Amino acid sequence: MLKRRLFVACATALALLVLGAPAASARPLQATADCERGASADRIRAEGYNKVAEPLVAPKSDPVAKWLQKNPGASSKAATMGPVTIPVAFHVITRGDSYNDGNIPLSHIKAQIDVLNDSYGGQTGGAKTPFKFTLSSVDRTLDVGWFNMSPNTGREQAMKTALRVGGADTLNIYTADLGHYLLGWATFPWNYASTSWRDGVVILYSSLPGGTAAPYNGGDTATHEVGHWLGLYHTFQGGCTPPGDQVADTPFEATPAFDCELARDTCTAPGTDPVTNFMDYTDDACMFAFTPGQSLRAAESWTAYRAG
Repeated sequence: MLKRRLFVACATALALLVLGAPAASARPLQATADCERGASADRIRAEGYNKVAEPLVAPKSDPVAKWLQKNPGASSKAATMGPVTIPVAFHVITRGDSYNDGNIPLSHIKAQIDVLNDSYGGQTGGAKTPFKFTLSSVDRTLDVGWFNMSPNTGREQAMKTALRVGGADTLNIYTADLGHYLLGWATFPWNYASTSWRDGVVILYSSLPGGTAAPYNGGDTATHEVGHWLGLYHTFQGGCTPPGDQVADTPFEATPAFDCELARDTCTAPGTDPVTNFMDYTDDACMFAFTPGQSLRAAESWTAYRAG
């Protein structure tokens, strides 16, 4: 079983979040972005991290399934889709010149692109998807207000409206210091037509490879959020109730998995929980796989909502 290689964190220790209240008082947010990733309540007590498992704002009727019903044969076409190279525009938001101010080095950004290519290329032990990523641009913006970012706020809208580039097929990644205990959030592809300014992925700057947000500094926060950008749900979407995450080869999972409990089994349906899947909530060192079904769904979503 292959695992993501671990990156050595910077020498300067940096807590992901300094809490002013005990973990028990932290309440799940009303999810206002399409996906938000953070840390477990147990880890908050031990290390000051939190991954609040918030309700995912997913449509009652799956847009991809509806599109496939209207487009017979599209799934077969997606299954044989050739390689797709996605240009990535990186927007680095800072409050100053140092790393702790969010001014991440270009080496971390390039390493993040490598992680995306390894993850989606099947190089870490999971299924190979059609997607490849190439760094198309990097810009840096000094703005203290934007640096302290939260989803669905005026700050987010102002930042994205000013910086976002490209069309539906361009991946815009924003790095900042996120509030509400979050590691990142993303938008779904079917929302592009109605709110194109919002499209993209926002991640904690220290979650990039080589960053200081251990155990979430292997670059898989971006891998996870890009999965949503490509139309994938969490593996625990819908719990033990069909259709779950709309993917047949990811076992049902009642709740998100934290840490590396590989034998975890929370549903009576066949199969243990997909703890090592990129779309779960485990530590970066534990997640290393997409499934063939997830690859197909991402290709279907791309064909429906992002292909030029």
